[in-house]
Amino acid sequence: LTLLFGLASINTLTVISVTRYIKGCHPERGHCISNSSMTVALVLIWVAAFFWSAAPLLGWGSYTDRMYGTCEIDWAKANFSTIYKSYIISIFICCFFLPVTVMVFSYVSIINTVKLSHALTGLGDPTDRQRRIERDVTRVSIVICTAFIIAWSPYAVISIWSAYGHPVPNLTSILASLFAKSASFYNPIIYFGMSSKFRKDIFILFHC
Repeated sequence: LTLLFGLASINTLTVISVTRYIKGCHPERGHCISNSSMTVALVLIWVAAFFWSAAPLLGWGSYTDRMYGTCEIDWAKANFSTIYKSYIISIFICCFFLPVTVMVFSYVSIINTVKLSHALTGLGDPTDRQRRIERDVTRVSIVICTAFIIAWSPYAVISIWSAYGHPVPNLTSILASLFAKSASFYNPIIYFGMSSKFRKDIFILFHC
């Protein structure tokens, strides 16, 4: 379940980065972002997450118990089986490296576009409410993706390191795993701190 929701999260952040890229860098293609296209994207997000998290249950890869009360992919079996190694390498490339690459490309492109826009128009039109909203949403998305990448990178590196037969101290493995799983509670904190609309809706929800 941790892997399932973790993969769904990184897939969702990747889709968000792509939508931000389209709106920020190619606004003329904004019509591509519709209810139907987002529905298809959500289905693909969860289908991909189910596929990669269920594969070890079907024999491609394996789960193992850990001494700190949880389970995770058995990275060590990659030393003894080509099938297990192929799963670990595949999930690393498809579920971490490629999504992170897409997110970095999307947000670097957005930042460059914003800089170019400011250079051409000075400070821009402060009355352009839609542009300010898009900029704020993009800023929040960048912070969320950055936090997610920072949280999961140590775990991904240690997993590949272990898969290739290198020993990893138990304490290092535990800390990397817990740090990765802590990513699940960052988003509400980031939204609350950076989005005035989110804070307003929370206050309304709790009658503050």
